[in-house]
Amino acid sequence: MDHSGVVYVREFDGKAYDFGVVGVDRGTLIMYDKQTGSRWSQLMGEAVSGPMEGKRLAKLPSTMTTWSRWREMHPDTTVYVKPSIDYRPKFTSKTVGDLAAMGDGPLESRDLIVGVEGHVQAKAYPFRRLATGRLVHDTLEDAGILVYLSEDMTSARVFHRSVGEQVMTFTLGEGDHLEDEETGSRWDAMTGEALSGPMKGKRLSPIISTYSLWFAWKKYRPDTVVYGDE
Repeated sequence: MDHSGVVYVREFDGKAYDFGVVGVDRGTLIMYDKQTGSRWSQLMGEAVSGPMEGKRLAKLPSTMTTWSRWREMHPDTTVYVKPSIDYRPKFTSKTVGDLAAMGDGPLESRDLIVGVEGHVQAKAYPFRRLATGRLVHDTLEDAGILVYLSEDMTSARVFHRSVGEQVMTFTLGEGDHLEDEETGSRWDAMTGEALSGPMKGKRLSPIISTYSLWFAWKKYRPDTVVYGDE
């Protein structure tokens, strides 16, 4: 499996569609909608066959992280667990950390990446290449972006670096928080919110990103530019 995590809007023309899982195609989950029976790629969000073929689901911002980190951010979160499913820890903080710690070398199929799509371009940020500094200032289609990898190497976040008209430059500070060079404000690296300083209360806008193993993402977007290979 590609271990991808994506959140979609499930509406077309004001009508909500219901989805289920029908199987796996070359490591990528295949869904179906109960209204038309069309088949959909879970990673692409695109209908690959049936009456809805060619239609695409709109992506929503999402974060794949550990349960403990999520509870810190959102303590009121509830979780649905289906009793009939045997949940096994195949994708854990340890397995993600191991992928991030693979070291130098060419990208492998099992590399975990966070993928970002612009209007035309796509770029992938391998966890093990983010692991060195854990903070990347980059540009995608002339827009300044910030890519952050948590200290335990399990969670990545992608933000716009602009707040209003000002493009911000960040460093990692004490407690794994961010500090901007322009105002000295302190920011939460996971939520993108300024916690203190002149920018207190401001938020960096999240950029929709997708977690996936490299083999699945490159099949979906073979034109992807890989961070570190430019």
